[in-house]
Amino acid sequence: MNIKAQGLLNGAKWIEEEYGTSALTEVIRACSPTVRDRYTSAIAINWHPMEEFVEFLGAADRVLGRGDGKIAEYIGASAARANLRGVMVRFAFYVTRPEFLLKRITSLWNQFNDEGAMRLIRLEDTALTFEVMGVTRSSWLFCCAITGWCKEVALATSMVNPIARHPECRARGGARCIWEVRATPKEGPSSGKLPQGKAPSSGKIKPE
Repeated sequence: MNIKAQGLLNGAKWIEEEYGTSALTEVIRACSPTVRDRYTSAIAINWHPMEEFVEFLGAADRVLGRGDGKIAEYIGASAARANLRGVMVRFAFYVTRPEFLLKRITSLWNQFNDEGAMRLIRLEDTALTFEVMGVTRSSWLFCCAITGWCKEVALATSMVNPIARHPECRARGGARCIWEVRATPKEGPSSGKLPQGKAPSSGKIKPE
């Protein structure tokens, strides 16, 4: 599968903002010459092999994290924030139902990945479930990035304290790739309801 270089470049930018230039330099040095060249020469709309992004995620996870995929999740969240800046998506928050909006967001998959599809298979007041289908080769770290993406999407729809999980992963022997998001019910008369007509949150997922 090929993906847009936006994910790698946004991830590098997030590392620099959160950990500093020296940390980013260390991560890039931990990558192969091919990935280092991609980082220095690519622009966001360029296609490149998913494996290069996975290698970058692995280097970041080793250098900055504990090898548990959390850094990859944060990088996936940074990609979601970039995706949600689109004028059409931001406009949709003012005029559409949550179900329509979330389906619109999942349709963005094919703008950034040339294989497979993402679909919304469950929408409740405090729960979302997504599935990614049709990807030939799966990668656990790539899935970790999608976990962060799902949490950021839930934040954008004003869900309270969302927690994203990846209970089924093809890269780890599962039959499917499924993501579940659970959130805290809202207080007050509209408890548990996803608000309509609210702009996306600009909140960032911070490293623990």
